[in-house]
Amino acid sequence: MAPDPPAPPDTDGVKASLRLLADGDDRVVIERADAATRDLDAAAEFVETTGLDELAAAVESVDDPDLAERGDRALSAFRRFRAAAAGRLDPADHFRSGRGTDITGADERPSG
Repeated sequence: MAPDPPAPPDTDGVKASLRLLADGDDRVVIERADAATRDLDAAAEFVETTGLDELAAAVESVDDPDLAERGDRALSAFRRFRAAAAGRLDPADHFRSGRGTDITGADERPSG
């Protein structure tokens, strides 16, 4: 007598498990990207090893809105870093000279 054929896989369960795995990976990508925006060497390593395309995909697919916002901010920061490195900064992003700007408090006398 032949053994009974195996039961078909639970497709909803498999999909749910895959979503959990993917969301976990997305979370790691976004958290690494967010941390990397505070350190130039870490930022360069993130872009070299993971890349902005993977970060963008993680931002699009993660279910946590707060995490997606952090990822979007990191993605924007990396794009600004890249533009700065290429010399293509928006003039509105440049620092302005402070020469002639009085930064003393109301009760302080200017020096000099």
